[in-house]
Amino acid sequence: MIEVLNELVNNRQVLLIGIWYGYPITIISIILFFIKSSRTKRGRAIIGKASIISMIVFIFIVNFFAKISDRIPINYNTAACCVQWIYDIVLTVEVVAILIYKKMQ
Repeated sequence: MIEVLNELVNNRQVLLIGIWYGYPITIISIILFFIKSSRTKRGRAIIGKASIISMIVFIFIVNFFAKISDRIPINYNTAACCVQWIYDIVLTVEVVAILIYKKMQ
């Protein structure tokens, strides 16, 4: 598994996919934070719950990265790819959690 992960984080295409995926997910999250329904009491509660979930995911992913960092060689591309995908995953979890909570309430 470490070999496959090493191949993924050292692949330039995976980094570029992460970069291009990061743009729309960032715009979507900014829109969700600033729409009118997010400024109400209920909207802020939804964003708060979603932020807690995304923070927990962030903690797990960063600890996983720290755990495997001694088994894979870290260079610029590896670090950039890992940081980009951590960012993308956390924002995706945030957006999905906001949308799920909005559907539930």
